[in-house]
Amino acid sequence: MKLGMVGAFVVALQALLIAACRPPPEKIAPLRLGYTPAEETVADREGAARALAAYLRARTGRDVQIVRTASYGPAVEALARGEVDLIGLGPFAYVLAAERGVAEALVTTAVDGQIRTYRSALIAHPRSGLGSLEDLARAAPRLTLNFTDPASNSGYLVPRARLLEQALDPERSFQRVTYTLSHSVSVLNVVHGRADVAGVNASTLERLLARGRVAPGELVTLWESPALPSGPVVVRKELPESLKRALQAALVALPSADPAAWKLVEAQFADPGTRYVACDDGLYAGLRALWAAAVRPGEGPGSPAGAGPGRPAPAGVRSSTQ
Repeated sequence: MKLGMVGAFVVALQALLIAACRPPPEKIAPLRLGYTPAEETVADREGAARALAAYLRARTGRDVQIVRTASYGPAVEALARGEVDLIGLGPFAYVLAAERGVAEALVTTAVDGQIRTYRSALIAHPRSGLGSLEDLARAAPRLTLNFTDPASNSGYLVPRARLLEQALDPERSFQRVTYTLSHSVSVLNVVHGRADVAGVNASTLERLLARGRVAPGELVTLWESPALPSGPVVVRKELPESLKRALQAALVALPSADPAAWKLVEAQFADPGTRYVACDDGLYAGLRALWAAAVRPGEGPGSPAGAGPGRPAPAGVRSSTQ
């Protein structure tokens, strides 16, 4: 009997020793969900981010942490440092991140299968006496210019490219160039005389007009771009391929899988019936060519020969007021 008890003790001890020698189970890293604040309110995107985080937590089995970035430029840097894994970017910010090898496009937004679009505009105040880009070319040396974010599509890349087509090099042709990091601030700077000209998202201007923050006679639109494809939700490129595909499928399924969460996410978009649809890098090839043409050597990566901004929206792209 004693021998039996000793034998059982030895077996149990061996089992404990074997268990102690095994490596601990691998801890699953949390998913860092990033977002940039909305132009005029922050709470809407905070609420949407919380709802999306809860949904992705349930879908992936991973803890999801929310990371707020100030604007698109810092968002690209956060992806590069591995501090954000999933975030919505503007089209040009995505191109910059993809060129650095740190981001991959997963989904973009569409209505009835047509990718949503928006436009860029160059605006001025009537007091400037400007009515066209030709007027702007003559008056540029005495004018101040606002861009938004150096990683903004409608607030930097596209208006910069159009100015270059008019032989206006922003940094050399204008008295001063300032980056505001906000389309709303750029619009209001022009209204209140803190800037003469600004490149902005035309949708922001429309919202400010609709809400009475800007009166119709306070601004002149000198130029408006063709339709531009909406930006993607991107994933950090180093994540496992299986997780990327799982996240893409989860985002596409969100409206039916969690209608309450989707209601908060959808509220960020102006168009009823907006949905996420899978996309890839090819959607932004035209912007990559535009970037190459619009950025001077020494200002950033880019190659010579590219396309100008006068291209129409790609087939299958739906114009909206994003």
